[in-house]
Amino acid sequence: MGKIQDLPLLDRPREKAFRYGIETLSDQELLTIIIGSGYRGSNAQEVAGKLLTNCGGLKGLSRSSLNLFSEEKGIKKTKALLIAAVFEIHERLLRKDSEEKEEEISSLYLYNKYKDTLQNEEQEKIVLVILDHRKRVITEQILYKGSENNVAFSYHGIWKKLYQYNGKYFYLIHNHPLHEETPSKKDIIFTEELFRESKRIGIPMIDHIIIGEKNYYSFQKK
Repeated sequence: MGKIQDLPLLDRPREKAFRYGIETLSDQELLTIIIGSGYRGSNAQEVAGKLLTNCGGLKGLSRSSLNLFSEEKGIKKTKALLIAAVFEIHERLLRKDSEEKEEEISSLYLYNKYKDTLQNEEQEKIVLVILDHRKRVITEQILYKGSENNVAFSYHGIWKKLYQYNGKYFYLIHNHPLHEETPSKKDIIFTEELFRESKRIGIPMIDHIIIGEKNYYSFQKK
């Protein structure tokens, strides 16, 4: 085969990607774009085809070593490194997706995470957990520390943090110094107002969790 420039315009991988979208390219054409150029007697598309054949396709290629890439005729060390980098990025994305699926946020998940640190506290504390649009954690912060029997704060402190971190949802967690998870009348009034106001501003509170000595109370599941 001659040079890639000798192919009809819309058969060239780059032009095909720009015209029809990169998802329309074959494995060989995608690899051709990464390799870029071939050597005398073989163009980049032929080099890509040989590499895929020798490695057993994309899956085999993804498991191959950097040295194996660079041993292929027509692929210099810098191109081999580029190919290896593409597969490493893909692997890291897969690991990150897997970690996010394993750590699905829920009231029970947050209770199990915070019970050891909050259930025996003698001081009342409020933790704000801010989530993004996919309900993944952006930040977790102790928002307030109160006296032995009371936490004094305003809604404005919560809204400020939500806007600061561009939050889309949030959880509120707090403990009772008396180690009882049953909400007080003040807790109920406050939570009802917070649910209502959070919906009004467009950043809904998913749940308010009260952590006691042996259990927790979820307003979401009341």
